[in-house]
Amino acid sequence: MTRKLSLLNFYKKHKHFRELKELLPHVFEGDLLDIQKLKEFVGDSNFIDQLNYELSWFDKKQALEASQKDCEAELKFVEDKSILPNQSDNLFIEGDNLDALKLLRKNYQEKIKFIYVDPPYNTGKNFAYSDNFHLASDDYLEYLNYSSIGRVNQFKQHRIKSGEIHTQWLNMIFPRLILCKDLLTADGVVLISINELEKANLQLICNEVYGEENFVGCFVWENRSITNDSLHLFSSVHEYILIYARNKSKVVCKGEEKDFSNYSNPDDDANGNWIPDNPTAASGNKKSRFPIINPFTNEKYLPPNGRYWAFSESRVEEWTKSGKLVFPKEKGKRFILKKYKSELKSERKPISSIISDIPGMKGTKELKVLYPEGIPFKHPKPTDLLIKLFDQFTGNEDIVLDIFAGSASTAHAIFKMNKASSSNRSFICVQNNEELSVKSTAYQLGYSSISDIAIDRIKRAGKQKSGNNCGVNYFKIESLK
Repeated sequence: MTRKLSLLNFYKKHKHFRELKELLPHVFEGDLLDIQKLKEFVGDSNFIDQLNYELSWFDKKQALEASQKDCEAELKFVEDKSILPNQSDNLFIEGDNLDALKLLRKNYQEKIKFIYVDPPYNTGKNFAYSDNFHLASDDYLEYLNYSSIGRVNQFKQHRIKSGEIHTQWLNMIFPRLILCKDLLTADGVVLISINELEKANLQLICNEVYGEENFVGCFVWENRSITNDSLHLFSSVHEYILIYARNKSKVVCKGEEKDFSNYSNPDDDANGNWIPDNPTAASGNKKSRFPIINPFTNEKYLPPNGRYWAFSESRVEEWTKSGKLVFPKEKGKRFILKKYKSELKSERKPISSIISDIPGMKGTKELKVLYPEGIPFKHPKPTDLLIKLFDQFTGNEDIVLDIFAGSASTAHAIFKMNKASSSNRSFICVQNNEELSVKSTAYQLGYSSISDIAIDRIKRAGKQKSGNNCGVNYFKIESLK
């Protein structure tokens, strides 16, 4: 009875509901809408089954449509803000990155190898940029235009509160990730930095946009030390970097160099440096448990219980002659199996998903070097972190796109890479013209917007790392209306 009264009140208050009944009276039972009859009337092909597996939020459809709308703007070259424009392929774009992504499709569709996305984390705080996408409770209910929903029970209350926190952020990031996909090369990747608050939502969105099968992995970046002032005695010291590919089957990390410091050649073996190797394996069969006789002492060796020789019996004589198997001349000692450096299939190993050797403070220290007069931007990403990421997935001539450029750490990292390896990577940095608070350090230093900080850092870093491609072409997004 209570539910019917609630629906009746909703019906009386909402004009469109009354109009729907006038237009389609046969899909109503009295004052109640019969969803099944409505579905039969419009047809299954025109009806969205909301029970399908997906992440849903209010205005998701409009967010999708935002990615499909044409951009009524253009890129205007700003010569006086450009740096060595005739000597550079780099771009800096001032303006909304949603528009920038649409405009870049003209010349860069399927041409960008690496896209870095370092969005606001939705912490509810304000830094040099706004990181607050939260809606007040009353505003959210008005946003839904469904104020009669109330806070009826705990389950519904949790859903409402989550909507207040996440809805606007989801509407912001969803269309941008869709557009990023259009720009990726066939073997391109997008890497997205995020914290705990939006990581779960972000991964579900990326699964929808890029396909769960194209999820490459997730770096866990340990970016700070344990703090002593944690309210719940739990200190979060990491962030995440999600990796998605346009086509995972075409993506291979470069990995990391193996440590060969323990390889040596004390006996002047003609095969080069070596290390002692374990001659046994955890798996095998009866044929892998044969006796090996020491030719000097006649001592018999067998693998330990539950272990097997890691080579066949036919190899023993061959490797004894070649010196790969070395037998002691005294009883009671084990033989040595040599593992040669030259036998390794690769001098690189898989990169670890844990990044623990690049503290976040390193980014701040870099800015102190560039800005002895005062740091204009808090918590920039360390260039060493970005170089580590770029090195895994890009070649010497590839383009890196950063759609939330901030203080332009990406540009600085590319300059350093080009200088160190004589490569010719290029970047496209996009940063909205977000005005700075008059109380901020950056404003006191003479900067009026984040894009001002970014282009100034590019200029300073280019001079510091003078080498290949150290300039930039500055463009501004201007409306055609």
